[in-house]
Amino acid sequence: MHKFAKGLTHLLFGLAIYYPLSPLIADTAFTIKSPNIIMVLADDMNWFDIAAYHQMLDYVPKNAITPNIDKLAKEGMLFTQSFTSTAMCGVTRQQLYTGIYPIRNGAYGNHTRVYDGIKSAAHYFRELGYRVGLAGKGHVFPGKSFPFARVGKENKGAEGESTFGIEKTRKFMARNKAQPFFLIAASANPHTPWNRGNTKQYPPHKLQVPEFLNDTPALRQKLSKYLAEVTDLDREVGLLEQEIEKLGIKNDTIFIFTSEQGSALPFAKWTNYDNGLKTAFIIRWPNKIKANTVADAMIEYVDVIPTLTDIVSRSVPKNLDGTSFKSVLLGEKSQHKDYVYGIQTSFNIHEGAPYPIRSVRTKRLKLIHNLMPENSFSNIMTNKEWFKEELKAEKKLGQEKYTGYLKRPEYELYDIINDPFEQVNIIQQPQYQKEIAFLKINLTDWMRQQGDKGIESELAVCDRKGFSHKRCP
Repeated sequence: MHKFAKGLTHLLFGLAIYYPLSPLIADTAFTIKSPNIIMVLADDMNWFDIAAYHQMLDYVPKNAITPNIDKLAKEGMLFTQSFTSTAMCGVTRQQLYTGIYPIRNGAYGNHTRVYDGIKSAAHYFRELGYRVGLAGKGHVFPGKSFPFARVGKENKGAEGESTFGIEKTRKFMARNKAQPFFLIAASANPHTPWNRGNTKQYPPHKLQVPEFLNDTPALRQKLSKYLAEVTDLDREVGLLEQEIEKLGIKNDTIFIFTSEQGSALPFAKWTNYDNGLKTAFIIRWPNKIKANTVADAMIEYVDVIPTLTDIVSRSVPKNLDGTSFKSVLLGEKSQHKDYVYGIQTSFNIHEGAPYPIRSVRTKRLKLIHNLMPENSFSNIMTNKEWFKEELKAEKKLGQEKYTGYLKRPEYELYDIINDPFEQVNIIQQPQYQKEIAFLKINLTDWMRQQGDKGIESELAVCDRKGFSHKRCP
């Protein structure tokens, strides 16, 4: 070897050891240029209401028309085991952006704020040289912990090209080609009032109703409106795709689609059932992540920011709860976590009463602990007239599905593999008692590590409010 070449090799090797973040030494899987990042966040959407999911699973309803998201899945990696730890908008977003679980970051109740000094993706990626923008829904507090450049307004109206301000979003993406960007496009679809999209694509009588819901005419009408907004969301994904291709940056852009938490129908949002906590998660990075792949590794929202910083800088911020799953994306590993956790604080949701819920889940079993089972579970939906009519109709038929939504035992256990929609509580079956005991210890240990005091934390949630709220003085 030539002396100069040999010397350069030693120099680069030394730099790799002592300066692992140096842009001179790039991970062999990545280019030296930092990738752009786009993360599309749906609002109140069931994970299975994407055709790419229901085409591969026989137990989910096959309703959704989502060609743009399906294309994303064919060109990237689709996760079948992705979770938020809370099925509630602001709480989900704040754990996603910070990489810290809700109790420990301080924002564990509806419309609450993180602790002073908590950092988010806006800080981490600015420090890495990115322009960091948030288009659409904010719902995070306080602003100093989430200093995103606001590049598009939220639009819940029926009119307009998008629900997140696509015009300003386009300008943000095109502003400076020499500097990478991190864009969160936080859609208002398919959050209520379900006033966008074309319901003619979803005739109520032709829909497949999920088995955890009562199949009634009123419910079918609601599903039609909800699904129309799912397809409108898919159209928004297409708008961003068009802009990427127009700018010629598709190969230099990590594109993520995720569904936040479940819909505002029974057994989804505001619960610890998989319909609430499980999320769609699809990620594409051309020439880096193998196309048309499916991953069953268990990942959580708190893992997303650590993974992205790991990709960009080969480092993860300190004191986060999440861990990087970059090795799964690169095909080096097939698994990530053995347990995922859930927390629901209901005291200050609209029309909610104290009803703390905690859960721990493996790939096979889900243990749910309802800490105040003597109370009735309630939220803004349970006080709607349509839900009350559903309860009356159910009672006449001698059924109690929605009744069981309002009143639950202290503990629930579900075999997720054989009962994916969690219809049969097996907590009393003797063959599971050892596993139940272990899961209870695991959940208690996690709560202790998080500083979670259960009922006490629930009743103290108003101390964390982000703004004036009728449930909190």
